[in-house]
Amino acid sequence: MNRLQKALASLVFPAMLLSCDGGIRADESLSVNPDILEVEAELASYTLSVAADCGWTAEIIAENGADASWLSLSKSKGQGSAQLSLRVFANPYNAQRKAEIRFSSAGGSTASVAVIQKAAEGGEDMSSINMRVGSYNIRMSTLSESDPANAWAERSKRLLTSIKENDFDIFGLQEVSTASQDWLKSNFGDTYDFWFFSPYSQGGSGDRAQGIAFRKSRFSGSDKHFFWASNTPESCTENDTGSQGNFKRGGICGTFTEKATGISFFFMNTHACLNREPNDAYAGVYVDMEKKYNTENLPSFFVGDMNSRPEYAAIATYREWWKDSYETAARRSGASNSYNAYSNAAGKYRIDYIFVRGKVQVDEFCINNTLYDNRYPSDHFPLWADVCITK
Repeated sequence: MNRLQKALASLVFPAMLLSCDGGIRADESLSVNPDILEVEAELASYTLSVAADCGWTAEIIAENGADASWLSLSKSKGQGSAQLSLRVFANPYNAQRKAEIRFSSAGGSTASVAVIQKAAEGGEDMSSINMRVGSYNIRMSTLSESDPANAWAERSKRLLTSIKENDFDIFGLQEVSTASQDWLKSNFGDTYDFWFFSPYSQGGSGDRAQGIAFRKSRFSGSDKHFFWASNTPESCTENDTGSQGNFKRGGICGTFTEKATGISFFFMNTHACLNREPNDAYAGVYVDMEKKYNTENLPSFFVGDMNSRPEYAAIATYREWWKDSYETAARRSGASNSYNAYSNAAGKYRIDYIFVRGKVQVDEFCINNTLYDNRYPSDHFPLWADVCITK
């Protein structure tokens, strides 16, 4: 067996003839030719010959869970023998890519083709990805406003434009009412998938939520978790108590993988305690949760409305584990402060953050203080960091 055959051994599955109870079926056969297909980096079409005396379905599975859309099969199911056309799109990357086309029958027979596409000369690097990470406190849609122009019915129009213009790839959201969750899904559901977490219910669903939005065409999300910033992170707790009021606070996190490259990262979002004492006291919970759920020590992002200025103890705790992208960015743009209170175009305080950890380079950081007809989309400015993650 040569080296190529050995490398493909894990991708190639021989046809199996099985009965419904797991035994051998002599009356069903399924095979495909070729079983290994090496192709050039350029766009091209190929023919696959299916030999079968049964019905079958075909599934395309890319290596390591990566995006499989670079392969297109003329039929995904059939009855008996058939000639299929396989279209292989051009490879833009400087590394080869692999996928398996798996044929299966209702009786359990399988056959497969291993497809290996060559790397493109001078192609893009598959060992790194560039993306825009963000955070946006959009302010609860149910809150009363002293200025009617800041009421949700008016402000949401500005917010719609703002989210589009910031062009996030993945971002954290804070102060998301039930109505706002529906509004986000209605207006951005074609672009983003949304994970929401309400710390006001043990199950994490409902009003006064926070969330993570990520481009559905680019990323897949997995291993979703939520928790409370308290001594009992797994339990719904009124943990944010003090002179500023009594609230329930926590975080949501998960692992995200870019489909094209298979590069994964960990992402956590919060709307932290408003009262300073619990804010400082429970800051370490976020570090503990990152260690607990980021088991592979992936590049890590922690974003959100931290309700804490840079000189406060909570931020010092976060900086022991992550880096503040505002401080480490190669370039900065926009305002210096993120909370504007609908009154300060330069921002009043910096209480929203994007923290990073691991193999993450921050090329630019921005607190985007764009106004629309001299009006604010929210009482917080959106912020983003253009980053590069390397394997």
